[in-house]
Parts: sequence; C-alpha cells; structure tokens
Amino acid sequence: MPAIVLEDNATFICGHPKSGTSLVRGMLDSHPQLVVFPEETKFFRRVLPEAAGRGIEEAAGVVEDRILQIFQWSAQSPSPSQVGFLDRDYGHLAHEEVKAAYRRRLEGWTGEPRRLLSAAVLAYGEVAGRLGPNSLRWVEKSPYNERHAGRIFAWWPEARCLHVVRDPRDNYASYRKKHPDWSPEAFAYSWLKSTRRGWRNQKHFGIHRYWILRYEDLILATDNTIARIVDFLGVDEAEALRSPTRDGRPWKGNSMFGEAFDGISARPVGRFANELAEPDTRRLERLLEPEMARLGYSLMRPLAPGDRFAGLVARMKGALRSTGEDQSER
Repeated sequence: MPAIVLEDNATFICGHPKSGTSLVRGMLDSHPQLVVFPEETKFFRRVLPEAAGRGIEEAAGVVEDRILQIFQWSAQSPSPSQVGFLDRDYGHLAHEEVKAAYRRRLEGWTGEPRRLLSAAVLAYGEVAGRLGPNSLRWVEKSPYNERHAGRIFAWWPEARCLHVVRDPRDNYASYRKKHPDWSPEAFAYSWLKSTRRGWRNQKHFGIHRYWILRYEDLILATDNTIARIVDFLGVDEAEALRSPTRDGRPWKGNSMFGEAFDGISARPVGRFANELAEPDTRRLERLLEPEMARLGYSLMRPLAPGDRFAGLVARMKGALRSTGEDQSER
C-alpha cells in the first residue's frame, strides 16, 4: 500500500451558511486521525483571488493576514466579530510560531496554489499538537465550498467533500437572524443554487468523493450517520465524534438564537414552526417543493394547484436572474 501523503488528503465541508457545517466541523475536530482547522478560511472565495499571481512572499503574506491572523484572537483581545464566542480564544497558541511553521511548510514552493491552504492547516496542526503519526486527513470548512469542487478535485485528487444540507425553512429561520434584509425568495434562490450544485458535484465526482449529508440525520440518527462519515473519510470510529469541539475544547455551538449546547442537540430541528410566519413558510415551500421532496422534508400541508404554478413561474424567473451570477462565480 502506498504511503499516505497527508497534504494530498484534503477534506472540505461544503454547504449553505447556517446549514450545519459548523456542527460537522465540531464533530470532526477532536478525531485523532484528523487535523481540523478551527475557523472558516474562505480560501477560494476571498484569499485565493487576492493571492493569485503574487510571488511567495506576497502570497504567503495574504494567507497570514487573512487566515492565520485568527491565532491573535484571545479572551483579552477578541476579534470584533467574535465578541461573545468564548471558545474562539487562541491565546494558548503563539501566533508567530504558527507563521514560522507555515513558512517552513512553504519552503521549495513552486507556485502551486493548493499549498497555500494545506500548509496553513498543517502549520496550525503542528503548533497546536494536533498533527501526529496517525493523522490521515486535514479538514477545512467554509460555506459555499461547493462552488469550487472542480478546483478541489483537480488540486487534491484524494479529496473528500461533505456537503451539508438543512431543511430550508429552518435554514432561513436561522440565516435571517444574521441577514434580516433577506426575503424568503432571496434565500430560496441562494439555497437552491447551493443544493443543486451539490447534486451536480455528487453526480460528476461520485458519491464516494462527494457526499450530501442532511443536517437532520446528524441530529436524529447520529450513530448511523457517524458510521457513514467514518466510512466516507476512511478513518476509525471514535467517541470524539459525538462531542463537538473547537481546537480540542468543548464547542457550545454558534446558534443565532443565543443558545449554548452541550453536545449534539435536537432543539434546532423544526424550529421554523415557531420562528417563521406562516406566509413566509409557504413562500419557501412553494418555491422549493421539488427539492424538499427529494430530500425528504414534508410540507406543512399540500400545495394547491395555483400555489404550485406560482412557484414554478417564480423559479423560472429566479433561474433567469441567477444565470449571470453563476457565470460570474466561475
């Protein structure tokens, strides 16, 4: 059997924001065979475009400024956007040591962009003591990673992508807490594009490389879902998968409703029934009925023929409107 090259064994968590991607990251975080970066890097959407075409010094500097700067966060000096999230304290890690480890991992760099990310994740693992002889994979989580699956599998042929989907009604109830200006229609088009892209990726790259995972299955069928996750990633079963952490410390969740969780909680499932006005719920259902049915999400009640036709017309208009957006993402 060929030796494992850890840098090649990338794992990307994909999915729409507030769909449960952070829970998956937290479940994987303390697995002894995984090196899990504790924060989103937004590598493909933000870091890579800024680093493109630059030499080693400038490109490495972009990664240090945009990704490795999190290791300056501490309880005494939190990032303004992270005030209140007490688990986002990296004061126990020496920021300069992480940067030095990163530079060492870039020695001999010949310009392949993938190393900008893998070196950052593994430098963190090295300094945090989370990288060892049993490490099999490294893990990065950023929403919308699904947009970049082609690049992921071209750069890391041994990669695996876990795409998390969530009932769009619960997803919207959570997401609008952060973006109250988003209408049900705006959210539906965004969720639809993310979910459809995931299905296309799974069909193109194969379910053994790109797997769509329902958030609700993580919550309500945890043991069965964990068994599938470890098989998908090729790692051992571990009790740590049932106790989400961040950087090895207990993770209380990042609920938009101000809740703290001890472990995996079923409270977020079905929350839309109390959080959304019925007309908003029906607008989402009218727009997303086919995808909800495919994913096993039941409607509050069957749609009337007129609602179904209105949803079809709205979907067609949304598809036309989003064509330019899809092309601009490529």
